[in-house]
Amino acid sequence: MSMTDWKLHRKGIQIKHLANSSEKGMQIDLLKIEPNWQDKGHYHGGFEWVYVVKGSFEDEKGLHKKGDFFVNEKDAFHKPSSKEGCLLLITWSGKVRVEK
Repeated sequence: MSMTDWKLHRKGIQIKHLANSSEKGMQIDLLKIEPNWQDKGHYHGGFEWVYVVKGSFEDEKGLHKKGDFFVNEKDAFHKPSSKEGCLLLITWSGKVRVEK
């Protein structure tokens, strides 16, 4: 896959892989989230750094708008949603466990 290709990550989310290091167990991606999207919730097996490039979304920490940056710590649960849709730049590590 070309590093410029978007692919379906899961329902309502497109992902573009920018870089990864299997040696360090981390990756950097762009996530494009559709309007009126609601996640079931998930945990990260490592850290997640999130920068909101465009739009906004909400989770347990509140409303995150364009230009906001925040960190989700290892094993932190969050259940994001977005009314208007958004574009996120994320750097993360560990496996993601999705609520069923």
